[in-house]
Amino acid sequence: MRLPLYFICLIVLLFSAVAAYAEENVSSIDKEKKEKKQKNKADDGVEGASAKGDFIIQPAINFGFHSGFVKQYSGFGYGYAYTGLIPGVTLNLDYAAHDYASVGLYYGVSFQKFTVSKVSLLHHTFGARVQFHWWQMLADRSGKELLADKIDFDIHAHIGGYYLTEKNLNSDQKLKHLGVNAGAGIGFKYYFVKHFGVALDAGYEEASWLKLGLAIKI
Repeated sequence: MRLPLYFICLIVLLFSAVAAYAEENVSSIDKEKKEKKQKNKADDGVEGASAKGDFIIQPAINFGFHSGFVKQYSGFGYGYAYTGLIPGVTLNLDYAAHDYASVGLYYGVSFQKFTVSKVSLLHHTFGARVQFHWWQMLADRSGKELLADKIDFDIHAHIGGYYLTEKNLNSDQKLKHLGVNAGAGIGFKYYFVKHFGVALDAGYEEASWLKLGLAIKI
């Protein structure tokens, strides 16, 4: 038995209407749930680990040293480059201009005394950086908590310069070097309480490959 063409079209239209209605209702319910969740979050006074208006002070210890795009070699002719496990610290000051983006300044200093060559090194780095707080955006867009009030993952980039001085301890001769410093990396912060936590940055950082420190939110 062959069904009339108009009857088949009617069935197709009916199923399409039912599917569209169901999809609209599901979307409406999901939207209501998301809005309710966000409202409850606001009523509870809970905000994300990254929130507009936050000011973060991040002091950190450096692990692994570099001076920028080009390796800086000894100016006294010893043949070695200033790289490796040279100790240093970095201070980042970041302001959240948006829940998902922040801008800031940085300053770092590293020091090493080479006993064999009798040379001391002092390295300063300074500039600005930007951060994209993608974990906070993921939590907001998905409607899931994802511990976003405690955890902050970011992607960051910096640009600035460095000022390196090396001193020959035998002759007291000093050499000075200036250069451009830029790079990028990924960051992780975990807040034990609202205003205090730990921070870890990895990548081509301001003067190192890895930074481990504190995150102080004011």
